[in-house]
Amino acid sequence: MKSLLGAGLSLVGALCFAAPVAAQSEQEFINAFSGEWYVFDADMHTRSAACLMALLGTKKDGVLPVGVDGCEAPLSTVDRWSIRDGRIILSSQTAEIAAMGGNQFRVTGELNGSGKSLVIERGQGDGNSAKIAAALRKHKCYFVGFSQRCAVEADLKIPEISEGESFATIETLANINARAQPRRDAPSLGVIALGIRVQVDQCLTASDGPWCRAKIGDNVVWLAMTALRQNEWPIVTYRTVASP
Repeated sequence: MKSLLGAGLSLVGALCFAAPVAAQSEQEFINAFSGEWYVFDADMHTRSAACLMALLGTKKDGVLPVGVDGCEAPLSTVDRWSIRDGRIILSSQTAEIAAMGGNQFRVTGELNGSGKSLVIERGQGDGNSAKIAAALRKHKCYFVGFSQRCAVEADLKIPEISEGESFATIETLANINARAQPRRDAPSLGVIALGIRVQVDQCLTASDGPWCRAKIGDNVVWLAMTALRQNEWPIVTYRTVASP
């Protein structure tokens, strides 16, 4: 079995966000990013429906308010948002909760002080979920990597980090772009080749499926568990394996 250290991964560049939307003024930025946003990851909501965050576009008492419904802490404490250096800053009355970067459909960042990453999206996602859903309707299943075998329930299981463990081990079933953030428009830091085993320390669910995070050298990368091969075939790109 190939290991992660070797020719399987070629990293290019440093961890960074995609360039923020080029707004001509603060108000244009507010207009672009205000409205309803959702967190689809089950760990971040308190009910069966997604966590809802409404970023209001009109200031009240000098701040832009945020309405929160069905969100776990610390998102449940967010009551305002602002713009700093092209990033969306989510805050409570007493603390900054997260700094988010991305596009008008998906923003990503980290919950301050927790080491946990966060994905916030529009209700319809960023468009990739619709593409994958259309491919599934056409082909009736996810395929396992480069094969023509339809994935079964075990193949689709999201990697879980067991209690007392700091990571789970996955094995790649296809060549996967290693992204700087859990967004498909985030910079690619390289490609992890088929058959590589990788240790991941966080997995979350977005509108376009699960993403898992790995640290490779000084770089943090994100790997999408589902993808479209040749823009046609919906595939599962990795599976959980027993740790060595």
